[in-house]
Amino acid sequence: MTENPDDATSKGQDPPDSSARPPLADQIRSKMDEYEVDRHLNELATTLEHAVRTGVAKAGEFAHEHKGDIERLIDKAASAVDRRTDGKHADKIQQVRGSLERGVEKIADHRGDDAPDEADGPGTGVPPSNG
Repeated sequence: MTENPDDATSKGQDPPDSSARPPLADQIRSKMDEYEVDRHLNELATTLEHAVRTGVAKAGEFAHEHKGDIERLIDKAASAVDRRTDGKHADKIQQVRGSLERGVEKIADHRGDDAPDEADGPGTGVPPSNG
């Protein structure tokens, strides 16, 4: 049941005056402007983008530096699984092994400015922000 504004007066309350306050959307926008929410969000987005780019570059450097160790680990794991399954899944194991090796190579390609195919800057796979 909705309350009639006249009922509020009869109960000793002031009737709601919708013309006294701006609409809720305007109040929210005003507070967002007052606290500079857009500026803070843009700063946060820039900081996060930088952190992601740095993380991807570091992961690429690590993968590049330790590629041989990673490949040996993949070989060891593939051999162990192949032995335990008595060679029944050798084809599937080789497919997974190839996928892992290609993934490591892709990560290693994102190591930063010193990569040979990075003439335009770091290729982190993260698109630049539109901010």
